[in-house]
Amino acid sequence: MSVILNEQVLDELPAHIALLQRGLYYGDSLFESIRVFDGRIPLWEQHWQRLSGGLRTMGYAVPVHWTSQYFKEQIRRLAPRNARLRWTVWRSPGGLYAPDNNLPNFLLTAQSLDSEDYTWDTIGVTLGLCKSVRLPVDALSGLKALNAPRYVAAAQEAHTEGWDDAILLNAHDRVCETTASNLFWLEDSVFYTPPLSEGCVTGTLRNLLLTLIPQWGYAMEEKATTFARLQGAEEMFLTNAIRGIRWVKTCENKSYNFLKTKILHEHLVKEMREMGGVI
Repeated sequence: MSVILNEQVLDELPAHIALLQRGLYYGDSLFESIRVFDGRIPLWEQHWQRLSGGLRTMGYAVPVHWTSQYFKEQIRRLAPRNARLRWTVWRSPGGLYAPDNNLPNFLLTAQSLDSEDYTWDTIGVTLGLCKSVRLPVDALSGLKALNAPRYVAAAQEAHTEGWDDAILLNAHDRVCETTASNLFWLEDSVFYTPPLSEGCVTGTLRNLLLTLIPQWGYAMEEKATTFARLQGAEEMFLTNAIRGIRWVKTCENKSYNFLKTKILHEHLVKEMREMGGVI
């Protein structure tokens, strides 16, 4: 193999890049973004189930020692008491689109955080509708994969327009999610979120809230919707495992309330404190 890497002529890919070959060439990888709260990962089992299920879906030959406990031990070696973890898994080098080797590799990185709880965003999020791309709806839609040019394009569009984030529609022109979060809204005293059949990522916090919101005394349903219908919501909020619940202040110049959303946030903070997940 002949290689030019940033103008440097080489006989072969450097070893550290060769190891990443399938992730670099094909985005043949999955990842998890994980929040550590005071030495605990309350959503650990949800992250583990999503990643291990994704590896099976993509045909990885998962080593026997790759267990939940094994990765807890790896995280314990690395993570500060309060941190954002990035856990990336990719297939071993070899092959073109069809791989020669299905064994996985992994990378864990940790970034220290100041807070041991989800914090309330006093400013609120500004959203707009992404017009440049649509998200596909298929068997891989719910996975967190590195093959994410549509999300990059939507994030660039949001930056250009001066929004904090962008709402992405799916291939059927229905509301799906934002670039890094699942989307919820309140309408006629019922909280809604798009079903996974609309192509959104299977969010760990999203799935937990589907169970918790009814326990907190509110109606909760999964429902497909259009952007026009969404704009009639009373409240809107975003969720992900790192930042919790963030209320939407405006979307396409329409303002939203946050009274019930803040109550959900307070319930969630309490729930996270009470959940286990010691690493």
